[in-house]
Amino acid sequence: MKKEILVQSAIVIVLLLLISIPAVKSLFIPGGFTAHDLTHHVVRQISMDKLLSEGQFPPRWSGELNNGYGYPVFLFNYPLPALLGEVFHELGMGYVTAVKAVLFSSMILSILGMYLFLKSLLGSKLAPFLGAVFYLYAPIRFLNVYVSASVGSALGAAILPFVFWSMVEISKQRKWAFLSGGLFFGLLILAHNVTTLVFTPLILTFATYLVWQSKNRGRVFSNLAGTLLLGLALSAWFWLPAIIEKQYIIFDSVFGDFYKSQFVSFYQLLRSPWGYGLSHPQNPEPGDMSYQLGLIHFLVIVLLAVCLIFIKNLRILGGFVLIFFWGSVFLMLKISLPLWENLGFLSLIQFPLRFSALAVFTSSIAAAILVKYLPFKKSVFMGLLLLVLYANRNHWHINEVFDPGKDYYLNHKTTTASYNEHLPKWGRAMEKRTGPKLEFVGGGGNVQITKDYSGLVLAEVEATTSSKLRLNQFYFPGWQIKVDNQEKDFNYLIDGESYGLMVFDISSGKHIVLAEFKNIPLRNLADFISLTSVVLWIGLLCKLLMPHLFTIKKSS
Repeated sequence: MKKEILVQSAIVIVLLLLISIPAVKSLFIPGGFTAHDLTHHVVRQISMDKLLSEGQFPPRWSGELNNGYGYPVFLFNYPLPALLGEVFHELGMGYVTAVKAVLFSSMILSILGMYLFLKSLLGSKLAPFLGAVFYLYAPIRFLNVYVSASVGSALGAAILPFVFWSMVEISKQRKWAFLSGGLFFGLLILAHNVTTLVFTPLILTFATYLVWQSKNRGRVFSNLAGTLLLGLALSAWFWLPAIIEKQYIIFDSVFGDFYKSQFVSFYQLLRSPWGYGLSHPQNPEPGDMSYQLGLIHFLVIVLLAVCLIFIKNLRILGGFVLIFFWGSVFLMLKISLPLWENLGFLSLIQFPLRFSALAVFTSSIAAAILVKYLPFKKSVFMGLLLLVLYANRNHWHINEVFDPGKDYYLNHKTTTASYNEHLPKWGRAMEKRTGPKLEFVGGGGNVQITKDYSGLVLAEVEATTSSKLRLNQFYFPGWQIKVDNQEKDFNYLIDGESYGLMVFDISSGKHIVLAEFKNIPLRNLADFISLTSVVLWIGLLCKLLMPHLFTIKKSS
């Protein structure tokens, strides 16, 4: 029986992989491609490789970005895509190919994960297969990969179904699901914090639904709450400093009202031309990106609403799906502006269109529900399958090949953010590199840099007179300067060219200068929480596996 189940599962996986081929085949074209953010992510991949090679973990500060003046790239930008990309890079892939491998992985994992989730939730065969295909073949998924190359959004969409799968398995009181749920929720936060924010209400509501329908509500509630807390703890090293230290950056001034220009119309959600340009939904320009949700995804939602009238036992789960689908649509329309203005956290989402990920997720559940509960299952399955593939036939392509060569990316040292939104309030985007990491700005002498890392600069300095030295890195909490092993005061709020860069006095003679980006107490606390939770997770895993290991040993 077990062998038969394994064979059936293998067949399903093969079929899912085969049906994914049209969606991912463009990623096998050699080189990069024109997209909004692909260059940014390739440069971040190079930065991640450098930081890890220098021993900076967790990676937070890049001394090479912002044209060599420093940028807190992974203190605020989701680190998981670049960490996963580093695995591919260490396997021998180039930086561009490593980023494309992350995009490829996001597509494949999403269809497999959605199948697992719907299989666990609904229990049938055809229904989860169709729902998984609906989840992959949706305009927003191709927009994330081929138009914007938003690696974080793409990877977040891939991890989401595994979070919901673990939650369903927890409700069935599978012991291992507590650990998988914590792991996947933590990975979701590290993959894309905005996706996590968008889906948190759905996650919490779905958890409430699972508790309500369970016979052992107390245990299911405690396990679901525990797994979400575990995920928060595992990822605390990223999200806790990012939330508290956001006060030091220009993010709010850049994106405070940005969403007001990004609301779409209902018609644009139904139909808008497929393009590879930027987002101007209220003043469209030729070639702009598309805002459509997918006509077939709307169709299954309408059919589900009709079915709820006649099938009573669908009303709870179906109602849950409909409420969140139409709620996400509402939040993309300008009619929801008062809500955006009064709920400050919504501005963090920046683009209302990001709620389309929630609409696609719920409409994929709707497609699966229809196949499970409607008569003529095979006909419904084949009809909807062919329709969703046909409707997305023009979306699974890159626009143009863009392959400027490795040196282009190695020399591309911007902030890797289109709006430079994570610059410190006292810093600015630098157009070019003007000097070494450490230089005289008063007095004179000689500087010999012996170690030049992102988070550590070591130099031998000989000053001919009492002088001023400048560390050409924008200050951010954590920077410390020592002269001859004694901590040195510095000023970074000096008018003129030095504003935001660290300047300090030095006496005449020979000195050893060490500038180091160190953890502040908040980051130490966040790292401690995550490290403790990793140890706890491993301990619980060992405890779970121990009886099985003894059984294997005894039987052998």
